[in-house]
Amino acid sequence: MQDLTTKSSTSSEPAPTLRDLYDRMGPRNGIAGRVVAHLAAEGISVAVSTVFNVIYGRSSHAAITDAFLTVVAAEKQRRADIIARTKALAD
Repeated sequence: MQDLTTKSSTSSEPAPTLRDLYDRMGPRNGIAGRVVAHLAAEGISVAVSTVFNVIYGRSSHAAITDAFLTVVAAEKQRRADIIARTKALAD
């Protein structure tokens, strides 16, 4: 039987946190506002400060975490599309 009390990590590098993802988006990125808008479209009302509390690890809300990850993934895709379009136009 496997001992569940010991950590068995396949990587010595820690997993990125929500704060790490937020910081990678750059300064004044507006992600928190877009998370609020995303949740509002789903009928969930939250304040920007609540979103920041989740990003900074001060509180935990599954809906906010899911919305944050969705918004970050969409932003990364948008940035990749812009880079691809720019390269295509430069040729």
